[in-house]
Amino acid sequence: MVITDTDLQILEVLAQYYVLTREQIQRFSAAPISSGRSVRRRLLKMSLAELIRKHRIPVALPGKNGAAPVYYLTKNGTEVLADHFNDGTYLGLPTRQPRVDRLNHWVALNETRWTIEQAIASQSEVGLERWINEWETVNKSAHEKEQFYLQTKLSENPPLSCSPDAGFVMSLRGHKKVFYLEQDLGTSSPKQIAARKTKGYAELANRKLHRKHFPETTLDTFTILFITTTAYRSQTTAERIRTRPRPDLWLCIDQHELTPESFLYGPITLNYQGERAALVKPIETQKEIPC
Repeated sequence: MVITDTDLQILEVLAQYYVLTREQIQRFSAAPISSGRSVRRRLLKMSLAELIRKHRIPVALPGKNGAAPVYYLTKNGTEVLADHFNDGTYLGLPTRQPRVDRLNHWVALNETRWTIEQAIASQSEVGLERWINEWETVNKSAHEKEQFYLQTKLSENPPLSCSPDAGFVMSLRGHKKVFYLEQDLGTSSPKQIAARKTKGYAELANRKLHRKHFPETTLDTFTILFITTTAYRSQTTAERIRTRPRPDLWLCIDQHELTPESFLYGPITLNYQGERAALVKPIETQKEIPC
């Protein structure tokens, strides 16, 4: 199969996001792709060439009729990218088949990521330094036996681990801060989320293990962005977190308020004390990422 420029665009965007619908592939690509029909045609050819895979279960999209198939990279696809760009780190990208019960989660998570990327690209004050997905190798250039993921086992007995949906670093005025992302689809109660999630993050913070994930950070703390489905769940989760370990790490956001325009400077975050604020707060005449 002859690899076209469109094929490379598709491989690149799947390398960046892991799991995407056809519409997301077209919308998220760095350069415009002419039409949905041409994308479908290339996706079919790339699937037959085993550069990508189409998941056997389509995803029901919120607010839309019907369902859409999702696509992800194969090892062959990562090898094409590594060869074309002369970059072996592509070989460390996830190519495992995503779990059926997580497909909606991945589609929603990538919508959140795209919104954040659009927000940061629209201004020059804050930078996005790095983004790591849940099943993406953190240290891709390390020997295979030394590679690890965001998921961190903290204790065998009692069992304790921390499994962020994603992590990223934002920079501002010489500082680089780690943010972890929790994408909530409303499948568990706020009480369950607070009980299940907070201990692992608290221990991760106490040991400063975010520095293992993102050595470039300049700060000893990090923030967890909890993106949820409604304002009620945002408020209730913030209240439930209040009595749990390290509630100061958490900021809750109603996904309906999350837009490229509001992400950095809109008062859309809610902390455990019930205070709403912007992610980037003005201090005197400057703005900086809250520590």
